[in-house]
Amino acid sequence: MRDGGQLVLPDGARVTPDASGGFNLPNGDRVNRDRSGALVLKTGARCLPDPTGYSCP
Repeated sequence: MRDGGQLVLPDGARVTPDASGGFNLPNGDRVNRDRSGALVLKTGARCLPDPTGYSCP
């Protein structure tokens, strides 16, 4: 879910996307944003953008 310039993760953690749109998770894993705007998790799952943030499988 988006909250201003931050994203609120399902566990309540807050992250700030960098200039590429990706971010580092609290555990140190990297989440990248692809050209279509989806977030790509370490598992390869893609979280698609929606009006409130992203929908993840």
